[in-house]
Amino acid sequence: MSIGHTESSGARFSAARTEAVRLLICVLMVSGLFSGEVRTAADADQPPAAVATFHCLGLYWKPAGGDAGKSCEVQYRSKQDSAWRKGFPLWFDNRNGEYRGSIVELQSGTEYEVELHLAGTDQRARLDATTWNEDFPIGKRIFLEPQSKKRLVIDQSGNAQGYVLYLPPEGLDAATIDVAGQDDYCVEIRASHVMLRGLVLKSPAIHAVVFGEGVHDVVVEGCDISGWGRIEDDGWGRDYDAAFYSKSKSLQRVVLQGNRMHHPRSNSNSWKERRARHNTFHPMGPQCINFFDSAGNHVFRYNEFQTDARHYCNDIFGAGSNFGERGFPNRDSDIYGNRIDGCWDDGIESEGANCNVRIWNNYIDNTMVKIAVAGCSVGPVYLWRNVAAASRLGPEEPAGEPFLKMGAVPGSGGGRIYVFHNTILQPAGQSREGFIGCGEGLAQSGGQELGTVISRNNILQCRTERATAVRDKSQAAGSSYDYDLFHGRIQASEGQEPHGIRGRPVFQSPPEPGVFSLAPSSPGRDQGVELPNFNDGYQGAGPDIGAHEAETPAMVFGIPAWQQSRTRN
Repeated sequence: MSIGHTESSGARFSAARTEAVRLLICVLMVSGLFSGEVRTAADADQPPAAVATFHCLGLYWKPAGGDAGKSCEVQYRSKQDSAWRKGFPLWFDNRNGEYRGSIVELQSGTEYEVELHLAGTDQRARLDATTWNEDFPIGKRIFLEPQSKKRLVIDQSGNAQGYVLYLPPEGLDAATIDVAGQDDYCVEIRASHVMLRGLVLKSPAIHAVVFGEGVHDVVVEGCDISGWGRIEDDGWGRDYDAAFYSKSKSLQRVVLQGNRMHHPRSNSNSWKERRARHNTFHPMGPQCINFFDSAGNHVFRYNEFQTDARHYCNDIFGAGSNFGERGFPNRDSDIYGNRIDGCWDDGIESEGANCNVRIWNNYIDNTMVKIAVAGCSVGPVYLWRNVAAASRLGPEEPAGEPFLKMGAVPGSGGGRIYVFHNTILQPAGQSREGFIGCGEGLAQSGGQELGTVISRNNILQCRTERATAVRDKSQAAGSSYDYDLFHGRIQASEGQEPHGIRGRPVFQSPPEPGVFSLAPSSPGRDQGVELPNFNDGYQGAGPDIGAHEAETPAMVFGIPAWQQSRTRN
């Protein structure tokens, strides 16, 4: 069990445990290892830099004279456009004198020009950056056997000009590797600039796909993975056994897209089922994606995990080292378009650095917490247009938990958390209230500090009016909650939600798959605030509150989203 895991609202961190973590961070800061230490003026006046993915750019700038009182304005344009577009301002981190932030929802394979400007000064900087191309060049094709019972070891590297592609035989849609529990892994990747496509991976004793040391630039797409994970002698699963697994700190630029993961061999206990041998109620069991302390710059998109009640995960996407400077997915990474369904802890556990991590357009169902950022040590992390469905603590426990679990590394000061345009649904079900969605909206994790949180345009629909739509007891300077549609309580510093709307959403009727937009008569329709780069091109008099803007196409997740993206590209 990782120290980064936090307990539910009924069982918080102990004071001793929190103090131990605080002391550890203090030791790291004194030794100069923790990035939270204050930088000197000599570190300032550095040119801007960008780190790309398919649809985003992470921006970094250390200008001389930068401070929290000077906003860093952003504008950008593709090299084919003459008109500039306004970006969302960068966040200033006073711990190291750096402005950081992201430009999102860009076109792939496109060169952009970016201009940064310190408001109220004549300081400007420009840079060029190109988003990743969707078409990876193929230098060599390796056709696999239609059926195999042996581990596939990938040890032939390509290069940036030509990837090595492993794929089924010509004329077949899939190649199956079924090790029937007789090997620890189905696939072991020891090479870089490689692609895997169309594999069916079954019944590895531990992990399905393992990434080795020094690996980078890997694409795994269109695979079907099942039956992974050990079962311990108490009948529950071994913690962290995963469909995709790595403990390499050098692993970077891994793209996992359009993969179907389902029915691990093992099962996780829930928060209501004690693991006696480990002396814990914390869920322990299989996961889908588990990258410990990697170098980051990953993209996990259009994947899906769905299962039955006997094959639940601990977390679905996540890892350990949640209170570290790395964690999962670390930095400059995107998680979007996924359908996530079936775990007893966090659907997406994005904890650790969270440095320019972007999480959007995911549908998360049948989990305890939907998204966890309770160890945001560096920041910023952006969460927008995610949709949350059913939440519960155990098989017979209908109590709902938060949509978003927030927090920071004790003693670090915490990174910035942006929460825009998310929707909490309340499906009907057998609970005391008759609803089975999240019991809270945005919730500070018990016993933890909290960095600054900026919340805008979210539908924070809790089960009851007694529930807490926002639970932020830290009263951190700079945190701001506003323009949200909510009906529960606000536990935060005074003056929050001055433009918030108290009420329940009314969605379009009759319901259609992927349509979560508000009806014309609903509170929140056209009543959001403009957020440059995050709700450009809205319909009507103003942006709609929530994940789905009215009169726009239905939202699509998982494999259908992957198929749609391939058609589009």
